[in-house]
Amino acid sequence: MIIRFKLNEIECEINGIREDITILQVCTANGMEIPGFCYHEKLTIAGNCRMCLVYVTNEEKLLAACGIPLDENFDDESIETEIDEILKAREGVMVILLINHPLDCPICDQGGECDSREQTMAYGLDTGRFYIKKRAVEVKTFGRLIKGILENIFEYIEEKRRKKEDAKVLRRKQEIERD
Repeated sequence: MIIRFKLNEIECEINGIREDITILQVCTANGMEIPGFCYHEKLTIAGNCRMCLVYVTNEEKLLAACGIPLDENFDDESIETEIDEILKAREGVMVILLINHPLDCPICDQGGECDSREQTMAYGLDTGRFYIKKRAVEVKTFGRLIKGILENIFEYIEEKRRKKEDAKVLRRKQEIERD
């Protein structure tokens, strides 16, 4: 089966489509950069950051590209990734995500390699909209060996998803071994 569609006015086609390929993966394969915080190719789709929004013809709302599979319903559709509506939505999402994020990142483990900072520079506003004191999130201790620093919320959510999915895989392996 061949699916033909337009991606930012460029004619594209996919031959022999897989069931699990998403709009985000197709865009990335065609050299188009779509931002996102929550997508990881080895984890199930969460779609909770809303940065990967795209416009698809015949859809009322913007869609999260990481969660929409590309199937035969997309034949002769047009997918847009850089229209004004999307750019405004991404700026709005960045504002919401960064309301309580420390701008100087003094506690960040990534030592200047901050994905939040890079995406803010690329897709966010160049000035802040809030001039009130930011909420401080206390460090939570979950035992002697685990400390939760919730300032890095996306890393925290992704780690939580990874642990949950690892536990599912382990349970499946144990069930298979028992049978």
